[in-house]
Amino acid sequence: MFGILNPTKLLVTAAIVLAIWYGFKWIGRLQQDRKEAAKVGKRADSAASKKAAGPTTEDLIRCRVCGDYVPSERAVSCGRPDCPYPG
Repeated sequence: MFGILNPTKLLVTAAIVLAIWYGFKWIGRLQQDRKEAAKVGKRADSAASKKAAGPTTEDLIRCRVCGDYVPSERAVSCGRPDCPYPG
């Protein structure tokens, strides 16, 4: 009756079952790591898009001396001695 189930067959079957079990656990961990990496990537992308979504236009002001339009935040001298902006 027990001649069909010898110890070698039982050990091989147990090893196969354990290999499949740990394989599924490993695949599950990989999927979880990918999901977490995607969440971190989305957070980084949203932070970058918020940072990049700042002002896309810049206010310009007209130089009283030469008449050119220069950025109001970082105006530089036009090269004339009477230019009101630092150079």
